[in-house]
Amino acid sequence: MARTPLHRYLGLTLLLVFCWYVGPSLRNRGASGSGLGSGSGRYSSNLDQSNWIKEVLANNSIETEVSFASRTLKYIPDAKERLSMTEVNQNLFPDGFADVHVGSDSPIPLHSGSTLKVHVNKVLRPDAVNASSLIFGVSTTFGRFDGKKTTPIKEWARWLTDGRGNSNGAGLVLALFNSSDAEINQAQERLTTAGISARVLASNKTLDMPGRYVDLVQLLWNDPSRAERKYFALIDDDTFFPNMPDLLDTLHTHNSSKPYYIGTITERTDWIIRDHTPMAYGGGGIFLTPPVASTISELPCLEKDSEGDYVLGGDQGDKLLYNCLHNYTEITLTYEPRLNQEDGFGDPSGLYESGRSFLSMHHYKSWHHLEPDKMHAVASACGGDCVLQRFQFNDNFIISNGWSVAQYPHGIDFDTAIVEGTFELPNTDQLADVLHLYAYGALRKSLSKTGRKKGWDLLDAREEGSGVVTQVYIKRRGDERWSREGEAAYERDGVIVLTWIP
Repeated sequence: MARTPLHRYLGLTLLLVFCWYVGPSLRNRGASGSGLGSGSGRYSSNLDQSNWIKEVLANNSIETEVSFASRTLKYIPDAKERLSMTEVNQNLFPDGFADVHVGSDSPIPLHSGSTLKVHVNKVLRPDAVNASSLIFGVSTTFGRFDGKKTTPIKEWARWLTDGRGNSNGAGLVLALFNSSDAEINQAQERLTTAGISARVLASNKTLDMPGRYVDLVQLLWNDPSRAERKYFALIDDDTFFPNMPDLLDTLHTHNSSKPYYIGTITERTDWIIRDHTPMAYGGGGIFLTPPVASTISELPCLEKDSEGDYVLGGDQGDKLLYNCLHNYTEITLTYEPRLNQEDGFGDPSGLYESGRSFLSMHHYKSWHHLEPDKMHAVASACGGDCVLQRFQFNDNFIISNGWSVAQYPHGIDFDTAIVEGTFELPNTDQLADVLHLYAYGALRKSLSKTGRKKGWDLLDAREEGSGVVTQVYIKRRGDERWSREGEAAYERDGVIVLTWIP
């Protein structure tokens, strides 16, 4: 028998020693997550959570000396309904805030105090949704689809997938204008990778923007999955649906075998009067049952006159669609007020802190700023009803879940059911007080710069797995909204960390 050379024994011995000492650390590294970025790995230890929080703060230019508070909230799904305000007979932060160093050399003191129990409606997370009755149509450009600030993939993945990289059954038809085959293929690949069941097509180059919008109905009606769909939806590329279970329940109250044209109107009363048109506005989402989609696909909605203008008129796609239905059928709008066009400029805090249950959101990348994917992360803990749900505590804090944590130092001496007027209102011949009256009711005066309100805005959120979500809220020391005139500026940025657990 040939003998094995000595150097082979030595090599094998070294390999076994390497695996014994190094192997466990490699396995642990793989199990701890794929990184520290938002929404990337899942972490179980406080140290990993602490490091993620510190990276979030550093990436957003928060200094290392902060005023800090944290709390763990255990959600109990035994509430009979989702209330506009859920009152919790305890203090949110019984120990107040502490000055904390959040540099790389020390962990953050998380989970101080006892776990606080809050009661929520039944928990329906994204991974429990079957949205196969829905198909959505979007007309946009590859530039917007691919743009760093405008790409909708993160937002779409929140309501078109189960949150784990798999489709929730809903379909998407994406029509890209003036795009190359390579761009269409790239868009298709990116959506498929995100787990979104999509079909990417080139839109008709001969059509203008209103025409391309109405043509979406034909594209949806011709989709191979048509037979399994009950509702055909037209949306903008910045339309977001924060509560798919609630949306499905609402739509299913309308018999899909009957002709329904479902949508919402603008919140601007002056625009309603100006347009004289009771139409569904596209940004809030327009939902058509099969009889309506079939009818539209056969109507001459895009017919033009000798001047090249649409016979029916309409400088926007949603108006052209309405004109077609109004002139050729007896189908009228079925108004759903919880769909939201969101035609308001500036700070939307009053709306998002109102405790309302939203079916759709819009304009969050242009007319105001919201990062829906971060806001919506908490749905993977306490469910879709928990998004923007309000919780009021004895120490005058109110959580608007996924948007803000607000403190009222002088007490909550106002009606929390009335929306705070934080929008920028135009000078419209003294109509400012009634511009949003139909949609939101009379607005109460803003508490900005009064010293009566302090606000921490959501900075980031992360799923930890098993129904656990961590949120980081920030109050920047230079934010003038929270200081009355002449009041000394805050010396530190304020940080709140909330951890939601089952």
